[in-house]
Amino acid sequence: MLKILFSLLVLFPPVLASAQDTPEFLRLGGDLYGGGSAVVVADGAANDVFLAAQDTRLAVPISGSAHLAGQTVTLAQPVAGNAYAAGQTVTLSAPVTGSATLAGQTLNIGDIGRNLRAFGQSVALNGTVGGAALIAAQGVTFNSTVNGDVAVNADTIDFGPAARIGGTLTIYHSDPNSIDVPDAAAPAERIMRKTIEQWSEDAPTSVGVSSDTMWRGILSTVITVTVLAALLAALMPGKLSQMRAMFLTRPFRSFWFGFLTLSAAIGTTVVLAITLIGLLATPMSILLAIVLGFAGYIVGSYALGVGFLDLIGRDVPGAWIERALAAAIGAVVIAVVGLVPFFGWLVILAVSLTGLGALCIVFFRPRFYSDASPSA
Repeated sequence: MLKILFSLLVLFPPVLASAQDTPEFLRLGGDLYGGGSAVVVADGAANDVFLAAQDTRLAVPISGSAHLAGQTVTLAQPVAGNAYAAGQTVTLSAPVTGSATLAGQTLNIGDIGRNLRAFGQSVALNGTVGGAALIAAQGVTFNSTVNGDVAVNADTIDFGPAARIGGTLTIYHSDPNSIDVPDAAAPAERIMRKTIEQWSEDAPTSVGVSSDTMWRGILSTVITVTVLAALLAALMPGKLSQMRAMFLTRPFRSFWFGFLTLSAAIGTTVVLAITLIGLLATPMSILLAIVLGFAGYIVGSYALGVGFLDLIGRDVPGAWIERALAAAIGAVVIAVVGLVPFFGWLVILAVSLTGLGALCIVFFRPRFYSDASPSA
């Protein structure tokens, strides 16, 4: 995988060079792609826009969705679709007809037609939200109306004179009773006060994921991992055995190489995103990172399944069907552990990175500090 990533850098030198002061744009299929040091879109019609720069500004209405990233992001004209923005300072001074998903240090939010999801250090809601709002920040200020339900997790929550919550207001705080909510903003019967610990418990419900959907997802993941592990066992049994051995006998080394490999893939995504030509390749880079992570998850599931069988006194699986069964056992164990709040996610991440590292070591045998000097 390291060879593949190195090849990407060799094949895309103009991509790396295009991160310059003069912005460049590409129109393809009615969509607009832009990159550079500072990007301002002030003329021309577009469906969806994809912009990444240090300073990003959308100053023309668009009929589709906006995907914006940069240190300073400004949406100054209406968006007919959804808005996705990430930056140090994100300002939405024009209306968004659809939903908005925003992340940054400072968020200044205007009118949103549907739902709002905002995550940052300081969030100021200055426009009307037509649907629900999910907000997590250090400080939140409500200066307008939210027609639907609101779930907010913040250290400080302020309500201006124009603040109105049309649905249920759920407050997550270390001391939820300390947050003063004016009756004009939301009457007491429509306020739920919960502790910070309950945020993680309620988070799946807050984002609209039911328990049935969660269990179906777990079951489909277990089946997928079992099938793919069976294919690997049939096509390359020797390599799979080596990866399993590396995972179980050298877990820290495998984790380290997995961390480096995935970091390289994600880093490539960031570098490509700030360029013009590379912006087109960003989806492939993101896909590569996802595929690598899932490949590590498959290898890790199989290795854990074998380790579990070893603990109960079973021999190392030899036939491909036995290896598929080991992968299924490992996938079930990971899925169950993954249900534990916070800790479960860390376990899944560690298993995936360790499995990816074992895969990288077996296939590419990377080494550090090797002696490259010619022999005498």
